Amino acid sequence: MSSKQFTKSQQALEENNDGKIFTSHLGFTALCFLIGLAGFGYILATLPGIAESPTDPSRTCIVDGWKLGLIITHVLVFALIPLAMKIFYNSLKNLGLPSRSIFASQLGLAFVMVAIASEIGWHVTQCWYYQNDFTMLNFMFYFFLISAFALWADGLVEKTTIITNLINIVFAISLLVVSILYPLGYQAGNDNFKIPIYIALTLVLVVLTYRGYKILQDWKIILFPIFSVGVNLTFVFLLDKFGGNPYTDPQVTFNALFHILHDLVGTEAGLVIFTWLVYSKGIAQKNYKATLATEKK
Repeated sequence: MSSKQFTKSQQALEENNDGKIFTSHLGFTALCFLIGLAGFGYILATLPGIAESPTDPSRTCIVDGWKLGLIITHVLVFALIPLAMKIFYNSLKNLGLPSRSIFASQLGLAFVMVAIASEIGWHVTQCWYYQNDFTMLNFMFYFFLISAFALWADGLVEKTTIITNLINIVFAISLLVVSILYPLGYQAGNDNFKIPIYIALTLVLVVLTYRGYKILQDWKIILFPIFSVGVNLTFVFLLDKFGGNPYTDPQVTFNALFHILHDLVGTEAGLVIFTWLVYSKGIAQKNYKATLATEKK
């Protein structure tokens, strides 16, 4: 069989699979997700609930304008993500990616909203004064964020290979590992147990950026990790250094300001950049070419 015939038969097989719901790829993805969910179930069974009331009178709360700014910053994600989902759906379809990839990207973006909803709940229990602690809502934020980026990255796979499957297994095992380490960090009161979470997030973002570049062929994709990781972690560092303590050293202005900037100029800016690049490649270019073709006629 010639290479052209093999390519055509492979394309025909993919088109046939696009019409099916239960495929081998879906089964493999479900297996990876079940590995991660095992860790999630372990956390639910072992991590205690809120140990102290968020309305403790000795705790400083963020109120008024700063609180409103924090709420708007976090809720903004629920406006950005649906728009991103629409753009990714149309763009990836125009770029010829299979339906399973489009589904994975949609599920990944939806998981971002689950992560942010967990984060909002976490901040409410903190009275909106950011403090790096160990709670179920905090873990849910990281768990669904890692899952979201992993699915998002899987949504940019043009062709499933052994390597892409191995990467998915690594992501799944990473979720299981951080799930085991998280309650140990809670028991020890040691933030260093969260380092594997940051490593897992960085690994997933590297894969996501690489796959994004392969599809978009645009160097500007490097701006995505620069903002989502670099700028984001810079403000997280400033938040930890100057954000104070709600009980012994309240620094409301610095805490709220760096918290807002870490989300707005970091995470959300990275999301907007990636979405804009996908729009430019998958929708704007196609519309431009269609307009030129119409004008020539």
